[in-house]
Amino acid sequence: MIDRAGLEEEIRRATDPLILMQRVADEAMALVEGVEGAFVGFAKDATWLTLECGSGTLKGQIGNRVRLNRGLIGLALRTGETLRCDDAESDSRVDLDLCHVFHVVSILCVPLRRRNQTTGMLCVTSSRPRAFDERDVATLASLAEFISVVITVAVDLAEATDALLTRTHGDPALCASVTGGADWTSEQRFVANVLNPGVLERFEIRSRVDCFLRGRGLTHVFQPIFDITSGECFAVEALARFSGRPKRTPDLCFAEAYAMGVGVELELVSVKGALSSLSRLPGNVALCVNASPEAMISDELHQLLAASESRRIVVELTEEAKVDDYSRLSRALDELHLIDVRLGIDDSGAGFSSFSHILRLAPDIIKLDRELTSGIDHDPVRAALGTALVSFAARIGAQIIAEGIETAGELDVLRGLGIRYGQGYFLCRPTSLDSIPSRLPRQVWAAVTTRAS
Repeated sequence: MIDRAGLEEEIRRATDPLILMQRVADEAMALVEGVEGAFVGFAKDATWLTLECGSGTLKGQIGNRVRLNRGLIGLALRTGETLRCDDAESDSRVDLDLCHVFHVVSILCVPLRRRNQTTGMLCVTSSRPRAFDERDVATLASLAEFISVVITVAVDLAEATDALLTRTHGDPALCASVTGGADWTSEQRFVANVLNPGVLERFEIRSRVDCFLRGRGLTHVFQPIFDITSGECFAVEALARFSGRPKRTPDLCFAEAYAMGVGVELELVSVKGALSSLSRLPGNVALCVNASPEAMISDELHQLLAASESRRIVVELTEEAKVDDYSRLSRALDELHLIDVRLGIDDSGAGFSSFSHILRLAPDIIKLDRELTSGIDHDPVRAALGTALVSFAARIGAQIIAEGIETAGELDVLRGLGIRYGQGYFLCRPTSLDSIPSRLPRQVWAAVTTRAS
């Protein structure tokens, strides 16, 4: 469920007048040389002006009140004029007690107007006499109208935003449902996207990922890997699937989790779910799970694998995975080898990274990418590369699995290259755990034996 309260808070912050007022005070500090403190205040009634925000030496005065029946601030509010005090000790217009409390000597007061009424004040101060000059007065006076308009718009916009966010409609047809069931109306979505572009999408992503981390909406399908010389099922690869609308591919769901800083956590949830199926597989069938380098070096993954039948597990590292520290990854893999977990390099032949992984990590299994196997029966270059990889794998004691087999011709050539294991739609599509065949389907095996004869 989307954190509606958090979402509304983030949208309201985009129009929070106090945030804007704080920026005004901060910028006034930077704009006028010699300023030590600044505040923005508003008259809530005819008696008091309340400090809404402060900067510099006046930052700690937020919430304090100033009397309007005396002092320079009250005079500026009543007259609507920008007023300056060069020395509080000798200026009869100021409230000297207030100056002592605020530790100020020089003051510059700029009235702020709302709907043709002076309702607020921007003040900059200094503990030194004659800190400001006529140029400073002119600068802030020229900005007074802009500041007034900005703050007025912010106040009005905040009120309108609050009204729209809290408005409810009885007609469900007016609601644009998002992941988690938050009943946001089309008007509310419009406001959210105008005030804080992308906020709804970010919260929808956060909601989806949170659900997946709790194990909701994350399931697995399994694609068999066959011994293409005997027809027996050798292993199955667990493939994560994520539910929800709009439908998203697994790589995008994991990317969203990594963008949120919980990518490894989601990988571990996926691996844990896949491992729970191991007991339902025949004892001679291995289970392949995918993991990034970040997940592979985590203690949590080691603990999950150690608590399972680790000798039947293959952890696959994909070609796209960037490895920042091979020595650390190698140490983690050494620990996994101690509990008989095997390492597979996925997508080999798709790019340079896979060869770097092979050379540096000495895998137990090398999986030929579908880009290499696709059309290999009509491409002598692909066949030559496959032959080289078969020879290389034999030298380092690794097994080869050909991925992406989609035709009988591809299967025939791969068998002829001496590749023993295969995976792909021609052999068997990803399926449920209960539907995994123990052997190659009859029609596939018939094609294999016919070509062999």
